[in-house]
Formats: sequence, C-alpha cells, structure tokens
Amino acid sequence: MRALVIGGSGFVGLRVVDALLARGDTVRVTRRKSTPTVLFGRRPLEMAWASLEDRASLVEAMRGCDAALLAGAYYPRYSTDLAGSVAIATRGMRNACDAAHECGVRLVYSSSVAALGPARDGAAADEDDCAPPDPREGVYPTVKKSMERELDDARARGLDAVSLLLGGCIGPRDYRLGTNGLLAALLGGVLPFRIDGWINVLSVDDAAAAHVAALGARGERYCVGGHNVRIDALLSQAAERYGVPYDLPTVDLDEARVRASEAEVEAEARRARVAFPRELVDLVAMGKPVRSERAERDLALRWSDLDAALDATRDWMARVGPAKRAAAADEGRRHHAG
Repeated sequence: MRALVIGGSGFVGLRVVDALLARGDTVRVTRRKSTPTVLFGRRPLEMAWASLEDRASLVEAMRGCDAALLAGAYYPRYSTDLAGSVAIATRGMRNACDAAHECGVRLVYSSSVAALGPARDGAAADEDDCAPPDPREGVYPTVKKSMERELDDARARGLDAVSLLLGGCIGPRDYRLGTNGLLAALLGGVLPFRIDGWINVLSVDDAAAAHVAALGARGERYCVGGHNVRIDALLSQAAERYGVPYDLPTVDLDEARVRASEAEVEAEARRARVAFPRELVDLVAMGKPVRSERAERDLALRWSDLDAALDATRDWMARVGPAKRAAAADEGRRHHAG
C-alpha cells in the first residue's frame, strides 16, 4: 500500500509513519516550508509539497496513493479567536475531504474525544454521542466538533472516511507539548493550580496502531479514548511517583477558565505555551468516561500500561527537555508575577 500522511512530522503523525513503514507500506508525507524534516531522519519516505490551505496541492500529493491519513489537521494553539479558528479548521478539512474524494482514496482522520457530547445513557460516551458545535464549550471543542461535522457532510457526498476520536496522547518526542505539557509543567514545578474532572489518556503508540488498523476497518467512527482517569488523581500519583511537589491551590472550573484565558492572551504575543492552557481546562470541564469497545473489537486495540507510558515520557524529558522546562518555568513566573 502507498499511504499519504498529512502532518507526518508531528507527534502522532511520526508514529503513524513508523507504524506504516513497519508493516512494509510505501509512505509519502506532506511538507511545507515550516516542516521540520530533520525529524524524519533516515526513514525511506516520499515527500510531497502540500498544505491544507491548498486543495490542488493535496490532490497532487494523494495521486497514486491508496489512502490518506490526516494526522495534522488544524490545531488551535490558543483559545483566543473562536471564529477564526473554526474557519481555518473547517476550510482545511473541506480541502482534505474534497481531495480524497477526487482521488478515490480512504481518508483516516485524527479527531478527538472533544467531539463527543454527554452520553445518552448517562454513563460513558461512545461514537454515537458526537455532538454539534457549541461555542460555549470553548475554542478547542468547538473546532473539533466543527471538523467532525464537515467530515460527516463529506461522507454524505460519498467520501470513504474513518474518524478516530482520540484521547490525550502521551509519550516521548512530543516537541510541541500537547497533553504531555501537563507532565512537563508538573516536573518543572510550574503548574499554577489543580482542578479535577475526567480525562482520557493513551499511549501515542496505541493511537498510531489505531490509524493503521483503520485503513481496513468497516466503521466510520471509532472512540480511541484509552484510559479514563481523573486528572487530579493522575497528576497526584505522578507527583508521588517522580518525587515532585503537587501542593497547589484547587480552583473551580470557572476560575480555571479565567486564569488560563488570561495566561494565553499574555503568552500569544510571544508564541509561548502556558503551563495549563485553556484547551485542557475545557476538556476537563466537558470530560467524561469514554467507551472504546468498538475500537477494541474492530481495530484489535489493546491499551498500553499508563505508568509505563508516563515513565517513557518522563525519561525523554529528562534527556532532552531542560530547555523546555526552563521555558515553562519562565512562563510560570511571568504569569504569577502578572
């Protein structure tokens, strides 16, 4: 199989590339001027210049491929521009869907559990609980729900697509620090507060395995939530495991939203990352246990041990992360001083 990976230099995307290569597939990856191709190392890859902003470039990149894996859809780094973020996200998704439809390839999309609404039975949510966009929930959830809606519209027009609703991925080599940013902030002693609520966490290797399995799956949407955990318990146990303090004030979700939003406004001008971003506060606020039984059955997924994944992440940060922790500490000092 020849597979195109859009966003192949990213945290999830590079693991998807490796999983495809491991089974003998020919892998083509998209690149832009800003793509850090050094991360590809000596991997035997084809390169294609393409951008989600340019439908024609995506068509050209997908030509000759059997499938396209969208592991690098738009990700709002800040929660400061709802309308602009939704517009960029849906435009990019529409371009990817239209290109895949024109080229006749299956599209596998890295989505998020943020696209889920409350479970119908009041217990755990599953694939049937996808909800419409709701700006009151914040930028990140609204963006993810809007993209899922765009994908549904493309399916109605005949696109062959599989959506993977991923929990927060952890593991080494997350240079942009998504969910792993919480662990980095904990280890660096710069978490500003503690909150509690449900989150869904999995090893990035499990997420990559889901992408490869989805190439042959019959379903249109799979929850790949991993472990259902309470965020305060997760961070408390990690602090004890790694011998770092976690003596922080507990705040309610309303205060957490305000503090995270203020920190992001200040950080955006410097393109810095805050210790506890608004995106994660929103995810905790709307968090819920997620049922991933359909993915376990159809994609043969088995969840890696959470402590082992955290240990691998911590070890990687200890080797290559001092600069990141120093930057996080500086951001924390600036925020507290403000």
